[in-house]
Amino acid sequence: MNWETIVVALIAALGPLIGTILTIRQQSHFIDYRMELVEKQVRALSDKVDKHNNFDRRLVAIETKLDMKNEEEK
Repeated sequence: MNWETIVVALIAALGPLIGTILTIRQQSHFIDYRMELVEKQVRALSDKVDKHNNFDRRLVAIETKLDMKNEEEK
């Protein structure tokens, strides 16, 4: 086998290898980007849940105060 054949085979093998590596890197960056978006959405939902939970606590406090006022009026 001569060197020319070996060099051509190596060059032919490098094309798909480089293409595969670049595709994997691009997909990895895309997945990282999507994960950041999901994390932001989860944080936003968590904030909404916290606000809802605080509303529930305030509502219980208001109900307690109303019950106390109603008992005082009786």
